[in-house]
Amino acid sequence: MKTSLRIGAMAGIIGRLVLIDAAILLLPMAVSLVYGESDWKTFLIASAAAAATGLAAIYATRRCREPIRAREGFIITAVIWVVFGFFGIIPLMTCSHPLGFTDAMFEIISGYTTTGASVITDVQAMSHGILFWRALSQWIGGLGIILFMLALLPELNKSIGISMFNAEATGITHGKIHPRIRQTALALWAVYVTLTVVSVVLLWIGPMDLFDSVCHTFAAIATGGFSTRNDGLLSWHSDYIMCVVTGVMFVGGLNFLLLFNMWKGDVRGFFRNSVVRVFTAMTLCAYLLALLSALLRGETADTDNLLVYPLFHVVSAITSTGFSAGPVEHWGEPMLFITIILMICGSCAGSTSGGLKTDRLMVMWQNLRNEVHITAFPKRMYVVRLYGSALDNSLVSRVSAFVAIYMLVTLTATGIITFFGYTFTDSLFMVCSCIGCNGLGYGATGAEGSFAMLPDAVKRLLTAVMLMGRLEIFTYLVLLLPSFWRR
Repeated sequence: MKTSLRIGAMAGIIGRLVLIDAAILLLPMAVSLVYGESDWKTFLIASAAAAATGLAAIYATRRCREPIRAREGFIITAVIWVVFGFFGIIPLMTCSHPLGFTDAMFEIISGYTTTGASVITDVQAMSHGILFWRALSQWIGGLGIILFMLALLPELNKSIGISMFNAEATGITHGKIHPRIRQTALALWAVYVTLTVVSVVLLWIGPMDLFDSVCHTFAAIATGGFSTRNDGLLSWHSDYIMCVVTGVMFVGGLNFLLLFNMWKGDVRGFFRNSVVRVFTAMTLCAYLLALLSALLRGETADTDNLLVYPLFHVVSAITSTGFSAGPVEHWGEPMLFITIILMICGSCAGSTSGGLKTDRLMVMWQNLRNEVHITAFPKRMYVVRLYGSALDNSLVSRVSAFVAIYMLVTLTATGIITFFGYTFTDSLFMVCSCIGCNGLGYGATGAEGSFAMLPDAVKRLLTAVMLMGRLEIFTYLVLLLPSFWRR
């Protein structure tokens, strides 16, 4: 089958991206050196391997002057997450408490996709460098690897940059702040970094030290969920920390384009945004249901169990952060059902969270309502509105297709896992947790076990599910089309 794919041009771009990854790996190496840990060598090895690969790709394609098109952009976006994963597992496989290949790949993809599901059973035994690397991988993956690179590589400030941004960014439509895609990336990262700094300061003035404040901020603002403690945030026994992290997670679930516009002065537009209102209403309704569930379980004396923990759990679930305020099993069956629904729903498009997104749910609801109206009044015209304007029918169809494929992948993966002897509830929960980039555990992955106890085949399947969930499925499905590869 003949193809006109510009392999050389793609290799050159990937080489530049890998070279940046080599520089990123020096940051956790520096952390290990500061704490006097021997794991700094593992990061040096990983950085050297990435640098050598990147330089080799750049040198081999130095005479290639072909521009990259949208088709190559899709391939780069899909491939670069896996490529970064292969270099990211080197420290995890060669550190003082090494992981096997499958576990290391699961852990690093869980970080980059901000899932937060971990196969490390004793987190506190790991070095500061490894803990920082896990947190940093989430922070980079929060807004997206491609968006991070768009801010650093001026040569991507072309139509190819837009196609790569669209392939990675979550949501229905992708508005641009600036006519140049690199300026959009820089603006979004400016908001992201500002929120990160604010969160670090807020946690640092509490009972956390600077290291823990940075790592948990990276996890919260990226809606990731990795912690530096075996008991997570409960280790500090601090309502202050729980409240701050709840606020940071909620902000991480908002559309960063809206946050940027609010930062530039459009406060009224932010609070009038229908998606923000619906997302907030969903969160409050879920919290009230969680509160009702707690009251029905007889928890009436403890303020934390009535106010702090239920809200924390709801925000953690709907924003796909996955921080835990105790095992999901302890919340009761009604809350288990609510948690699964929240993991599927997700928060706002354009945020760092996973799931279907509030925007798509609003489109699906309006489309359903319109179909009912058309049945009763077939001669009338109805439209679906989002962001203050009517959506084209093709976009509505795309949303319907995405929801259908999302649920199909979820059910298919759930069915496959049941063949390994797990109950339907446990299988469904772990798949919803991974495809929604959530990380919460239940049953076999919760109080009764962990992701580390899963068979390697299940871990590989869930790793693929995490990638598909983060890039919203279509970016990988398009690679399966034979017509995509033809000339």
